[in-house]
Amino acid sequence: MLIKPLLLSAFGLWSLGRTATSYPANGSSPLKVIIDTDFNTIGDDGQVLALAAQLHASKNIEILGLTIVAGNQYLDQGVADCLKAVERVGLEEKVGVYAGAEIPFLHDYASFQLEQALFGNATRYAAAYTKPKTDQLVAPPDGFATHTLPQKQHAVDFIIESVHRNPGEITILAIGPLTNLALAIRKDPSIVPLIKQTVIMGGQIYVQGNANTGAAETNWWFDPESARVVLRADISKKIITLDVTNTVAISNDTYNAIANNEPATPITSLFKDIERWGFVYDTVALASLVEPSLDLDVRELYVDLTCDFTADYGKGVAWIEDPYPGIGVESVSPVVFRINNSRFFELYVDLLTRPVPVVVS
Repeated sequence: MLIKPLLLSAFGLWSLGRTATSYPANGSSPLKVIIDTDFNTIGDDGQVLALAAQLHASKNIEILGLTIVAGNQYLDQGVADCLKAVERVGLEEKVGVYAGAEIPFLHDYASFQLEQALFGNATRYAAAYTKPKTDQLVAPPDGFATHTLPQKQHAVDFIIESVHRNPGEITILAIGPLTNLALAIRKDPSIVPLIKQTVIMGGQIYVQGNANTGAAETNWWFDPESARVVLRADISKKIITLDVTNTVAISNDTYNAIANNEPATPITSLFKDIERWGFVYDTVALASLVEPSLDLDVRELYVDLTCDFTADYGKGVAWIEDPYPGIGVESVSPVVFRINNSRFFELYVDLLTRPVPVVVS
């Protein structure tokens, strides 16, 4: 199956049947991005790095760093997987990996056990809480990192320092629980007006959740208290919820175009071994960030979530009008409900099947 490159109008990255340009078409500098992620090797977080590495290599974005948070996996495993991943995509000399929050603000494994007994559903996803934390790390299929170590600076401090160094320029792509970003806001509130925007994959508005009780989306369920801090901060936010990601499913043709691509790459070889699960969650957030014209249904909503310890713990809630006018508790955010699926998957297949990029200064 031949997939032609996709037109990305906002940055002039692609046009059908033409090669990629080296810089954004308008001559501006690459978009500075921190990817805050509960990393995994070739799930949606790992795929985001593979896609972003190609965009970084072509100077359409500049990945300033990867800040790791507990979520899909416990922190140490996420860091180990990410260290190998930056080597795999040739970014280990350019992009640092920063270890962040090991646990959510309140929602620890013990509270999860209680939640499971009271409200849980064993068939639902529990992220790292599927099992207790151990000291035993599992190597990625192609082995642990051979020469790359995590940065000494904590992820929270890296976020704060980077925002101050680049005021009004940094986008935070938040594709895991929001613990790192919430801690950064609490530690140094002066960064809030200096963040250009935050694109968040998390929550659900009108659809069922995919975490534990079935009410909430996993990223927000894992640390609802931190999610509330970020949602209530006066930061420009775009939210990619399950309402849209549930409509973006990998077809057999898409899977085959990547898994059976020739010549094989380290990414396509890993992709070939994944289960043919249906959705690509975090990759939708990256695509919406770099190409907003993919967004077909965007609604301005006031978004919050439930932090009460009930069956709705972590569940997103939304209002069309400010529920607390004059108080400033909520801020309105664009929430994406539908994207152009065909254009998205053209981009997705194109970037995932490219050779490992050669990153130059």
